[in-house]
Amino acid sequence: MDLSAIFAQHRTRNLFFATISFTYAFIIYVMTVAPTASFWDPAEYIAISHTLQVAHPPGSPFFALVGRVVSMFIPADYVALSINMISVTASSFTIMLLYLIVVRLIQEWKGPADEMDSMDLIGLYSGGLFAALTFTVTHTHWFNAVEAEMYASSMFFTALVVWLALKWASNHDEPYSERWLILIAYIFGLGIGVHLLNLLALFFVAMIVYFKRFEFSFLSFLAMMGISVVGFLTIYPVTIILLPTFAGQIGGITYGLIGPLTFVILFVLAVAFGIYYTNIKGYRIANMVFLAYMMIIIGYSSYALVIIRSQAEPPIDENDPSTVEAFVSYLSRDQYGTSPLLRGHTFDNRTGTIDRSSEVIFPRRHSSQSHHLDYYANFSSDFEYFLNYQVNHMYMRYLFWNFIGREADIQDTGWYSGFTDTRHRDNPANSGYFYLPFLLGLLGMLYHFKNDWRRGISIFALFILTGLAIIFYLNQTPYEPRERDYAYVGSFFSFAVWVGLGATGIVELLKDIFGNKKAAAYSVLGVMFFAIPGWMLHQNWPSHDRSERYVARDYAYNLLNSLEPNAIIFTNGDNDTFPLWYIQEVEGVRTDVRVVNLSLLNTDWYILQMRDRQTHESLPLAITLTDEQIEQMTTRLELHQPGDFVIPVRKDLLSAVFEAPAELLEDTTGTFFRGGGFPDDIPMTNMLHNQILMAVPYSIPVDELDDEVRWFVQGRPAGRDSQGNERYFLQTQDKMVLHLLENNMWLRPIYYANTVSRDGQLGLDDYFQFEGKAFRIVPARRPSGPFGYVDTEVHAERLSNFRFTRWNSPTVYFDENIRRMLGNYRYGFTQLADAYIEKGDYESAAYWLKFGEDNIPFRTVEHDWTVATLYAFRYMRVGEELRANNLAFFIAERLMHELTYDMIDLDSIEARIDKLDNDIRQARARARTDRAQRLNSQQQRLLRQRESTIQDISWSVSRITILQNIFFENGDEETAEYLRIRVEQITDGRLDMPGTKEESREQIRMFGL
Repeated sequence: MDLSAIFAQHRTRNLFFATISFTYAFIIYVMTVAPTASFWDPAEYIAISHTLQVAHPPGSPFFALVGRVVSMFIPADYVALSINMISVTASSFTIMLLYLIVVRLIQEWKGPADEMDSMDLIGLYSGGLFAALTFTVTHTHWFNAVEAEMYASSMFFTALVVWLALKWASNHDEPYSERWLILIAYIFGLGIGVHLLNLLALFFVAMIVYFKRFEFSFLSFLAMMGISVVGFLTIYPVTIILLPTFAGQIGGITYGLIGPLTFVILFVLAVAFGIYYTNIKGYRIANMVFLAYMMIIIGYSSYALVIIRSQAEPPIDENDPSTVEAFVSYLSRDQYGTSPLLRGHTFDNRTGTIDRSSEVIFPRRHSSQSHHLDYYANFSSDFEYFLNYQVNHMYMRYLFWNFIGREADIQDTGWYSGFTDTRHRDNPANSGYFYLPFLLGLLGMLYHFKNDWRRGISIFALFILTGLAIIFYLNQTPYEPRERDYAYVGSFFSFAVWVGLGATGIVELLKDIFGNKKAAAYSVLGVMFFAIPGWMLHQNWPSHDRSERYVARDYAYNLLNSLEPNAIIFTNGDNDTFPLWYIQEVEGVRTDVRVVNLSLLNTDWYILQMRDRQTHESLPLAITLTDEQIEQMTTRLELHQPGDFVIPVRKDLLSAVFEAPAELLEDTTGTFFRGGGFPDDIPMTNMLHNQILMAVPYSIPVDELDDEVRWFVQGRPAGRDSQGNERYFLQTQDKMVLHLLENNMWLRPIYYANTVSRDGQLGLDDYFQFEGKAFRIVPARRPSGPFGYVDTEVHAERLSNFRFTRWNSPTVYFDENIRRMLGNYRYGFTQLADAYIEKGDYESAAYWLKFGEDNIPFRTVEHDWTVATLYAFRYMRVGEELRANNLAFFIAERLMHELTYDMIDLDSIEARIDKLDNDIRQARARARTDRAQRLNSQQQRLLRQRESTIQDISWSVSRITILQNIFFENGDEETAEYLRIRVEQITDGRLDMPGTKEESREQIRMFGL
């Protein structure tokens, strides 16, 4: 075989390097893919894909269909991996397409590859490979590539559209080249069934067509943009939203003569007729428009899955889009509300509230939530907020993450170049690229515009529309629950194109300097490949390798197996709900449990589902509200008067039901219900019978239960009235929890996941019994700690059955969200140890502390060192001296590290405050009131930062003081003294620590330990 002859053609070389690009990405992603479900949305998407159920809006039905095909013959344990592999494969193809796109862009101005000299060919292929290999290991794309999220698939469709547009451009003079544009329309339609972000590539396609077919002029360019906007609006919102809306209204308009389905059929037939008529008449452009529109509709038809499956009433049926009206609401994402774009109400700095008396142009600070209002006060105008928060913090920071470096995986941390020192040096996500990818991308952008400004503008449009334009449209509020960089991956893809073109520009520069000396080009490119994609691979691998991460799946297993049979479990949000849905629907674990998401319990459709539907073995819940009452509850906000809430405990009912054989409870007409076993004064209903069939005894005898459950329900703050009195309200979820507790009559087990916030627990903690990962509400007030009452036998039995798959692996990577959750587990072990210590059973306490640390060891990077400090303190109390000392010294070193940087931050903040003091005085002396007010706002922000930093310092020293006591009590006074001296050195003598064992003990008593 003559390889030189084979590789003499560009087609063969191009295919070879494209395959290299795909293979490189595929190997990396396969090695780092999550083996099972992950937190956030992937767990939900795996569940709904494998069983074709209805996810949260907008649903991604095409992704679900592909997931079903991929996973339908896979064993349950590997379903999650099979669906994760969709993202792996799609992302690898995206990398291959990126290579092909860069190669085709270069040929746009350099001409066919077969006519290039050797140096130009090196620049051509190295540019494509450089873009592909660099983008493969950028943070955001890699993050999306190894989990079952729709963004990886959406990015593939976007890359495919871009490549197809360039493919058309290179063949636009050939007969029937329009078939590429028709195919693009079909890809747009399919992409809608994954994510709407793909539609933003329409403007790129329009520019490619415009610059190929028309000479540039200002008016024609504006006309092209106008047509593009009309085309975009025709798809969204007209086709996607307004068309289904009209279908739902057509019955009323036509007095029932035409139904929604008939309308859809007639509409499709009308488009088909348009295709036929324009074809026979020879209207080529009109025919293309009709054909393209039909392709979009065919692709969009994947959304039929949503309404069809919803009508089957599956267990996961978010928003219940089983009717046309509900389907339109689902597509419109009505449950998430809307944000003002061009005009609306905004924050008033004078009053500290939203000004409802007038509207402004370009409102950015629109949320009335109290914590958002506090944040808005840091900015003097909407435009300042837009630039500093929405643009800089929520977009530019992410762009720099990908091409300059990331400081840490902690929420809201910034970008990091690698040149400066940082407190997060030990964080697995700390990665600095020394500006090299970013500078190369800027060079590539300039190089692109210099050589081919037309395609340069097209890529720039894609870059802006998939980045800053989304920022403008979303109008984001502060304090997002998670980082949102995944939504802007299309923008980072565009920049990666320029990174590749930057490499090509370097080769061309070398050609100008050294001529056709390939050795120089290979040498420089070798260094560049090592310094940029090679270094990024090395830096990003530790924080993107999810191959050992089983935490989300184990979390779901552990939580469900913390519960009694037939239980109801209240969960808070996505992260403690979606993994439960996954493990129930895919792996069939504990399908007797009814998961009740408190966030969704604020919606009417979800309450109706809880009231009316049986899910697997779980019978409907104890809800007696009518449809009208539910609608009123979810649409009206009423004030709540704080006071006691009382629910009686019918012990005679509980005793009768708990002691009766199961077969007697099945038939309400049987001897048990008619022969005196069941209390006569309690009317039997279907709802009550459901709860009886789901009833499970408590871990204590019925006689030890209280006669009533009485507790104070404060409510949630609702501001103050005109007299200054505090007002309160109850959310719908709060009212529904109270309703369920009252109607359940203490029969069916009801739990809170221990991740639910204190506000969501309604002050019921005096009645909590801590069982594994959940609090069972037991109608018996008993002495309890911060995590409720601990029955050592029950709690220990639950913990002993937990799974901790590879949690103690030294190479596993846990992000901030998981690290936070691990602290939640550790509290479970410490509370059990405390219960044993209270009984004097130090051996059992020590066993469970060691069991916890062996399965969940403390690492260099933790979310919070408080639980670790208390863990070491308990080791000391139960006589585990070696473990106590080792853990205490390890924690102390980490706290010293944090304390050092906190002191540096404090000094810096105080210096800036002093400078602002001087600047404010000068502004006032010169009567520059506006400037003085702006500077004063900055100073107030710094004062709050100083107070927060001082609290962090004080808290660190308090924890070090507890650790010092461990060494004192274990007789290691040398280490105790070392800690005292180190703290004095770091704080410059501003903070003291105990110098003797007696002083240390007194400090510990003050801490309440």
